[in-house]
Amino acid sequence: MTSRGRGRRPRLYAATGGRSSTARTSVLTMDTLITAAGDDQGLPSEWRAVLDLCRPPRALAVAELAARMGWRLTPMTRLLGVLLERGLIHHRLPLSPAETCNVVLLTRIRECLAKQL
Repeated sequence: MTSRGRGRRPRLYAATGGRSSTARTSVLTMDTLITAAGDDQGLPSEWRAVLDLCRPPRALAVAELAARMGWRLTPMTRLLGVLLERGLIHHRLPLSPAETCNVVLLTRIRECLAKQL
């Protein structure tokens, strides 16, 4: 989708307050799950929009947040690094390989998804 359909994309410099990377960015992969943790009062609109998408109990992957915001993955990861440094989000790794091989768990997930449809 082009940026015309969703409005102008913010420049990375503006979205991250001039920071091109943070020390915490390296822990964020595209499948890292993000949950909002802090108050969004007085924050830039882009930051508030990201926090609104991942309010508890919802957790979204970095890639999904980028897609929903219409951003590329690199700017989203850098913004999330800034939010993480400020304590505004929590992050956790996705399921471990042992958990993804659990047939009982996968069956329960499939059944829950089928009920939602």
